[in-house]
Amino acid sequence: MDERKDNNIVLVTVATFPEAIEAHIYRNRLETEGIPSVIADENIVTNQPWHSIAYGGVKLRVRAQDQAKALALINQIRYGQESLPAEADDYQAPECPVCNSRNLRQKQISGIWPLIKSVLFFYPIRTRIKLTCLNCGYRWRLDK
Repeated sequence: MDERKDNNIVLVTVATFPEAIEAHIYRNRLETEGIPSVIADENIVTNQPWHSIAYGGVKLRVRAQDQAKALALINQIRYGQESLPAEADDYQAPECPVCNSRNLRQKQISGIWPLIKSVLFFYPIRTRIKLTCLNCGYRWRLDK
């Protein structure tokens, strides 16, 4: 009898985006670094944007063995770190100031008021990131 190896590839979601264009920018950056990636739920969110919240947005997925390196690169882009660590294991994710947990959920905050201020008063647009600790529930913001 023919024995076949189990060649299943396990994909994990490393980031979600409200729009497909941002997901493609991150995917292209991962691909140039040699990390194969795919985009999920792009068509449904693009064709029916009012369902974006229900589907969880456009998802960027990589192989499970590439997850640490992909997360390090994504955080480098989002948080503006100077360079990637030599090893992905050296990367230190932000931690909760209350319980020191690294189990965090992050969300980029954008709105109409920063755009209006930047147009009317030439005010620089700052990116804000809202972090929520999934262990203790503490919430705080990072300004960029």
